Amino acid sequence: MRGPLSVAARRTLLFGSLVAAVVLAVAGAFLYGAKKTRDLESSATACAARATEQLRAASGLALGAPQTEGALRAAGDELERRLAALRAEDMARNRPLAQAAELYAVDVQAILRNQADTSRALIASGASRRALEAHLRNAAGRGAGWIQRALALKTRAERDNFDARTSAEALEGLLKAHRDSQDKLRALAPRAPLIEEAERQKLQQAAKDALQRAEDDLQRLRRLLPS
Repeated sequence: MRGPLSVAARRTLLFGSLVAAVVLAVAGAFLYGAKKTRDLESSATACAARATEQLRAASGLALGAPQTEGALRAAGDELERRLAALRAEDMARNRPLAQAAELYAVDVQAILRNQADTSRALIASGASRRALEAHLRNAAGRGAGWIQRALALKTRAERDNFDARTSAEALEGLLKAHRDSQDKLRALAPRAPLIEEAERQKLQQAAKDALQRAEDDLQRLRRLLPS
């Protein structure tokens, strides 16, 4: 039967236990850190990929069509939730990638929301112009009230048209600058799914077409009731 351990033996056993505990703690911290890094990189990649999907889907929507604004607003709201999930990760684990993915998604979100604004403004501009046209066709009783109503409709049509032109111009600018956020993400994540240049140009052309539509409306307004 063994006797009690000596003081030296107890110290050796205690030291060995402490070393084992430290090794386990370090290994656990390393594994936890590796998992958090993977979680961040996965969230960043997923956020960027979904942003690209939404932007690609937006290229198939006609600006000024009845259902377009709602679809674009929903896409922007979903992307906001994706961004919130990304920001909830430990972004310090890979800050350059996290910031590049965040910038890219925020850029796409701004495009989607501006597309929605442009689509809404185009509809409003067309509707207010048609309301003015209908009023001007009603020749009966062209008194002071009729003139005041015509001027009020003209003011509203011009305001709505200004909103449409401003939104379309801003949208074109955002799409032109979109290459910058693409390049930053591509440099850190070469395999990240991004829209092709031809797709970006298609979206930019749609913004130009929207601006031209608003410009044409403005000319029709000026012919209806000259200043």
